[in-house]
Formats: sequence, C-alpha cells, structure tokens
Amino acid sequence: MDGGQADRVRWALVGTSEFAVEWIAPAIIDSPVATLAAVVSSSAERAREVAARLGAPIATDDLATLDRGVVDVVHLVTPNALHEPLTLAALAQGLDVVVEKPMALDVAAGRRMVAAARAAGRLLAVGHCMAWAPPVAAAARLVADGAIDTPVELRIAAGFDYPPAGLWRQVATTEAGGGPWADLGPHAVDAAVRIMGPVTSVDGLIDRLVHDYAAEDTVTALLRFASGAHGTITTTFVAGQNELLIQGTGGRLRSTDWLGRDFAGDLTFEPAEDGVIRFDIERPTEPREVPLERTNVYRPQVDEVSRAIRDGGPTRIDGERGLHVMEILEGVVRAARTGERVAVGRPIG
Repeated sequence: MDGGQADRVRWALVGTSEFAVEWIAPAIIDSPVATLAAVVSSSAERAREVAARLGAPIATDDLATLDRGVVDVVHLVTPNALHEPLTLAALAQGLDVVVEKPMALDVAAGRRMVAAARAAGRLLAVGHCMAWAPPVAAAARLVADGAIDTPVELRIAAGFDYPPAGLWRQVATTEAGGGPWADLGPHAVDAAVRIMGPVTSVDGLIDRLVHDYAAEDTVTALLRFASGAHGTITTTFVAGQNELLIQGTGGRLRSTDWLGRDFAGDLTFEPAEDGVIRFDIERPTEPREVPLERTNVYRPQVDEVSRAIRDGGPTRIDGERGLHVMEILEGVVRAARTGERVAVGRPIG
C-alpha cells in the first residue's frame, strides 16, 4: 500500500535553485510514495541550509557520496551543461535518474545518457512535466479516442516578453541553450509528440526580431508527423503566447492556456458539422468545454517515477522519449541554419 515509509522511494535533489526548492522539492515531500532523503549543491553551506529547511537528512556538495544505501533516485535540477556528466556519474553509482529538460546540450549527449542507463539497468527519465498538464493530457486522450477523427494539423505557441537583463538565457546563444527554443521548445515539442505521435522531419526559422541579445528571441518549427499530419510550433521571448490547436477531419480542439505549473488551463472541443468544419456559415458548431482538474504537474511526475522505480512499471517520461524530443529540437536549429529540411532519425513508437 502507498504511504508506508519503508515503501517510499528515496530522492536526492541535485541543485538548489529557486525552481528546485520551491517546485521540485515540495512535489517530492508531498508525495505518498516518495521521500526527500538528500540535497546536493555545489556549495556545502547551501546544501546544509536547504536540507535543514526541507527536512532532508543528508546534505552534501559531492554527488559521489550518494549510493543506493541512502538514496534511490537523483533529480538533476542543474545547468544544462551538467546534465550529461551528472547523469553518467549517478548511473555509475547505481542510481536512477530524473534529469530536467532539455535532456542534454545535444543529441549525441542524449544518446550516451540513454545507452548508459540501458547498460546499467537503471531508469532514466526526463522532466517533461507537461505530460500531466490538464489540457495536454485531455487533448492527447481525445485524439487517441478518435474524437476529431483523423488529425491533420497541430499548432502550438508559447512565449512571454523577456527584455534584456543580462540573464543566462539571453547571454547564451541558441546552440548553447539560450533563448526560447531551449526554454519553451522542449515543453511544446513534447506536447506535440504526445498528442500527434512521432515526428519524421522538421524545418525551422530562427530570428532576432526585437531583443538585442545573443540568443535569438523567436523560433518557429514546421513538423511532419509519422502519420503525415503537419505541425507548427512558435516559441518567443517577445510576446505572451499560450495557445494550442489540433485540427481533425471531425472537429478541433483548442486551448488558450495549455502551459503552466499548477493550473487547470482550458480546452474546448468543436465537433465538425456534417463531417466538415465550416467557416462560411453564420452559426458554427458551438464549442464544448472539456472539464479539467487543477494539477501541480510535478506531483504526478514524482508519483509515477517513484512507482516505476519501486514496482518496475513504465513511465511516460522515459529517456527514449526525451531523446526523440532532443532530436526534434536539434533538427529545427540545424534546418534553420542550413535552410534544408532535416529528417528525424529515431521516432518513438
């Protein structure tokens, strides 16, 4: 039964940023199947301070001091450049790993991480928490159930205004993990794949439209899904955007609030009229609100990963899926730089 201390999976929080402490740590602490056993920081003093605040018994500045005698899984909430080396180190110590998105700096690193997890027989998961965003989860379920018949198009927009302030996402180039594509792109691409299935080829545009910093401020991707359906994703640091649309032969799903951390969002379903969405009639089919429950997306993520570790079951954020997202992200940048459409080599099933 869930809830007994002996059954709880022991987590180590690696990284003590505001996001790690205020979002990831509470999700672990509040889970009925997890416990926060350790805090790791590059500063021993910071590790002790955060561990004391969160009630974690172990504080350290050295990941190598942790093994399965004290923890089961590490959650890496660190700069992107540390994702691969810390993942490989934790796997070598026999630990399961959850790594924040994006999975790695590039596809080659992601492949090494997946291979290392497979060789070690350990779980590697990527923090694609929008798997539990209520509009995304509901849209994926409705599409799978055939509510809109054959899906033909997906559109996603995500962004906010981010004026120059010398912050690392602005100072780093797009290739180095700066800009909206590395920040918002992983969420948008993962949502697109969850709803529409794997991607086989991509194209892209990357531009500096407003803000004068190293990272380009707007990225648009064109996706071809394995089904043949089309998709577009725009991420930007120049305007607030939070939109999702899935068009099918039998209707459409639309959200104006699909991306969030602790929220319900919204989703409407507009069925087709006589099998065709009509734009030339006075009174189109009335959209129907899809009921959604408010969700903190990190809680079910911790619960599912903990049960997968404890019981040996699957998780919807496994490393293979994270790698496919990485291939799409990297492919879009390469396509934008070269002006040539890029094939995505390892679509998931």
